[in-house]
Amino acid sequence: MPVFLLLSSVLFFSVSSVHASVRLGVMIVVDQMRPEYLDRSDLPDGGFRRLRLEGAVFTQARHLHIPTETAPGHAAISTGRSPAVHGIVGNDWYDRVAGADVNSMADAAYGIGPEHLRGPTLADALKAEDARARVFAVSGKDRGAIILGGRKADIALWFDRYKGEFTTSSYYKRPLWLAAFNAELKRKKLLPVKDARVPKHLIASPAYDEALDLLIAELVARERVGRGPGADLLAVSFSGTDLVGHTHGLEVAEMDAQLKSLDAITGRLLRRLEKASGGSLALAFSSDHGAIPAPEDESGKALGVKRLDWVKFGEVLEKTLQKKWPLKDARWILSNQIPHLYLNRRGAESLGLEWHDFLARAAKLLSGVEGLAGVHLPDAQGTPFSAALRSSYDPGRSGDLMAIMAENVLLHGTAPGTSHGTPWGYDARVPLVFWGRGVRAGRVDAPSATVDLAPTLGRLLGVDYPAGEGAALRTEALAAPR
Repeated sequence: MPVFLLLSSVLFFSVSSVHASVRLGVMIVVDQMRPEYLDRSDLPDGGFRRLRLEGAVFTQARHLHIPTETAPGHAAISTGRSPAVHGIVGNDWYDRVAGADVNSMADAAYGIGPEHLRGPTLADALKAEDARARVFAVSGKDRGAIILGGRKADIALWFDRYKGEFTTSSYYKRPLWLAAFNAELKRKKLLPVKDARVPKHLIASPAYDEALDLLIAELVARERVGRGPGADLLAVSFSGTDLVGHTHGLEVAEMDAQLKSLDAITGRLLRRLEKASGGSLALAFSSDHGAIPAPEDESGKALGVKRLDWVKFGEVLEKTLQKKWPLKDARWILSNQIPHLYLNRRGAESLGLEWHDFLARAAKLLSGVEGLAGVHLPDAQGTPFSAALRSSYDPGRSGDLMAIMAENVLLHGTAPGTSHGTPWGYDARVPLVFWGRGVRAGRVDAPSATVDLAPTLGRLLGVDYPAGEGAALRTEALAAPR
């Protein structure tokens, strides 16, 4: 066992016995869901209304890290920790030794897996406490399933756009029933492959999450989820809303259709899991990030949102550095993963520049570029983003500088879609709801964070999962003991 996992088992997990009345814990993450989306659809048999009326709804929940992207957002939810602890500093980052970008889900031994995920996770804590416990994770994206499922998931499945089917990696067990399910999915033609991949217009539509709903139904039936020998944990990450937002925007008919479909799916899922567990379930619902309204959206127009092209903006940053410190036949920015900027240390040395002094001067210079709120060293003090920068910093993976986009600036060149990634409220604020057995229903308007989810859901499951720095056990969501 790796040393950090052994230490996690000994130091982090002071665990009580799993509560006998809760057989099923559930994490639902909706990729790119803003808090108000819970009100965008109100079907009589939908899940959104049930969550609002029967759940503990935290109205001021937000992510505390930078960037607000899919991988670090899921990691905050699954670990209750910041990137400084869990190590997932972005969807991708730059490996200075290899001189190449690295995907957060790359795994040297298995191709795709949790190799880069550090520190404790709620799923791993449950497995460490009870050998009979089972963990299942499903998503439209590999990082959604892997990060929520942790290192010891019994099953982790995600959608392969090139094959038009759900898959896993050799790190995990491939369920025997998956091949037959995929054959049936292809027969239904929800997400058919064309020109070697499922077309974007089908991925950016309700069909994406509807396919995942079919997978969940099959998983629950085949694996008897909620009826295992110990407690089960089911982690679900719906990816469709993110693809619709990136492609079409937020205040459009396509998003209305997506949210109406997701509302119906959530309602079916709640009923399915209530039946499977005999009603003994506790559920947490949140999102990995929000999104800025596109300039074409009505609220985007009202805010004066400005759209910038990612590539062109990166070139502006490069030219700004080159004008001040010309480098012959070399680039200053080795990798642009805004907010992470990875700079050319050898280039600085070739000009006789002391590295840390150069970084401070480069940050000040780049802060004057239009479209940026500021550029900072990761340990910068006295800025509105200092706490988020420090908690998001991993010395081996984070950028040399952190570039924060100005408020109401969208770094996404393709109209009419939108994006996310900043610490501003439209990207950082997300829904946070607890629902089910042991939950006290009501609205909580106090500040809260997505890192609160893991310790609170853990308590509902009977697992003492200590809150990390900046996180809290949300006692407001807990019903009084009987």
